[in-house]
Amino acid sequence: MDFLLALFHNLVQHPDWQMSQACTDAYGKTLKKWHGWLATSSFSVAMKLAPDRKKFMEIISGSGNIKADIEKSCATFSPLLAENHKFMPSVGMDDLKAS
Repeated sequence: MDFLLALFHNLVQHPDWQMSQACTDAYGKTLKKWHGWLATSSFSVAMKLAPDRKKFMEIISGSGNIKADIEKSCATFSPLLAENHKFMPSVGMDDLKAS
């Protein structure tokens, strides 16, 4: 969820960014620290297949106001993720890294 929120935030805050740039920035801020070399390399390859930003936004927007919907989702889920990030250390799951 952290990655998705960061991605959606990037899509709203940086309308000039390509989809791959928005994804790569979100990945670097959220998931990269948990991934080893193989997963990080796989992500880099996957970014070569990232969809066109305009097409992606058209698909997820339907007939609604996508910017407002993204902002509402980020505002709704951010506090829930913050609670999750507080909980994880209490059960010893705050430092798990993929190998």
